[in-house]
Amino acid sequence: MIVKPSTSFLTQDSDSELVIALKKIIAGLTGNISYPKAAALLALLVAALAEFEKALVDAGDHARSATTLKVQKREAIYPIVRSLARDVTDECGGDLAVLITSGFPIQKPEHTSVGDLPTPPAPTLSLGTHSGDLDASVPPVYGSLTFNWQLSYASAPTVLVQKIETSAASATFTGTKPGEICIVQVNVVGTAGPSDFSPTASLMVV
Repeated sequence: MIVKPSTSFLTQDSDSELVIALKKIIAGLTGNISYPKAAALLALLVAALAEFEKALVDAGDHARSATTLKVQKREAIYPIVRSLARDVTDECGGDLAVLITSGFPIQKPEHTSVGDLPTPPAPTLSLGTHSGDLDASVPPVYGSLTFNWQLSYASAPTVLVQKIETSAASATFTGTKPGEICIVQVNVVGTAGPSDFSPTASLMVV
């Protein structure tokens, strides 16, 4: 997750809400040792906010010239705050707790959809610790929730002998018949559903 301050409030907040948000940022950054680069821009923001608040008072009589000045003073704040936000992003170092102390609102994290998962490769098979044990594994799959393993014998390949569900990319089949050639396949399940089953792998158990 990328930890970043949000600046969308600059254009979305009302005048009164913007004043409150800016004062929170000023309070959060003033004397904050986590943000040494902020001092120069912070002084500019304090001055720009004072001019904006004065313009708000002057615009109270709804005179067109005063209203135009208010808009200009508001827009003059935007580049200062965006520059501050860039410094805060750099200096918080991805630490959410440090970012919160800046007084900036937090940008909502974007979640990337994993989407359909790829079909796993043919499993790697090896003999287990005990007679009749068979270990199977595939490379981990990003976004996987579970793996569905199935085993049949070469003597009756359409008959499933065992089915195992695991959260890891490995499984151990126990109690298979020594001397039988075991055929193993696996698929992987994610939030978008199951993948296709892998190509088969086979090994004789002893």
